[in-house]
Amino acid sequence: MLKQITGCKMIIAETLLLRSALWTESDALATHGGHREQANRWADQEAKERELSDLETGFPQFIGFNPAQGGASPTPKIHLDYSPAGARMHIRDYHPRLRAATAEIIHAEDALLAGGKSLPEYYRESSGPRWALFSIWRPLKTVRRDPLALGDRHTFGAADYVPVKVKTPCLGQPGVMETRAVEAYVARYSKGHKWFWIDEQRPEEVLVIGLFDSHAEREGGKTAGGTLHSSVDLLGTEGEEARESLELRCICIWD
Repeated sequence: MLKQITGCKMIIAETLLLRSALWTESDALATHGGHREQANRWADQEAKERELSDLETGFPQFIGFNPAQGGASPTPKIHLDYSPAGARMHIRDYHPRLRAATAEIIHAEDALLAGGKSLPEYYRESSGPRWALFSIWRPLKTVRRDPLALGDRHTFGAADYVPVKVKTPCLGQPGVMETRAVEAYVARYSKGHKWFWIDEQRPEEVLVIGLFDSHAEREGGKTAGGTLHSSVDLLGTEGEEARESLELRCICIWD
């Protein structure tokens, strides 16, 4: 499907995430990797339990994931998972296999940087190497609450994107228990922002969400094709069953 949509030559599926839990107030502690300090300061038992989860689950707590509860909860935090710099950090550091699969891209971009070239300027003048990160998002049953909403990027100004550091585990390295900080974006509020979601989205209605596209750097701007997104709380749906959805993150390579 993604090959048909994008026309890319190769796809690497790198992360699969099930969301099936209800969001709780303690998930609010999972903010920009700062939950450890908050847990210690507030001495909240539920928050302290999250101390375990960064390295145990392989997911940053920005998404609110408690292994004791099974799947992750929806994320009512307006965010874009990667800034352009964060996307490049991700393919280098997330997993050795991902780094190996993108070795040609990394080598080409590192050579450009070593030569004093600006990557955005280079992509405006050249056709490659093109690569992108996408999230394929599909509900497992009709969504009755906490739908996933996407921001209209044309309504967000450059100042509305606020860079933050998110602690993310380094995977695939036996004996290594480390996290690294990857740059993402959250949003500064503006009345002009527009949001869209699919009402009562069904399993056959699949969203493909852009997280980064090196080709989009030609246009300038801060996101390089990425879309801010968040779950939204709809009045009158509090008694509905938890949303169940799958998220598959992929890297697409053209050259």
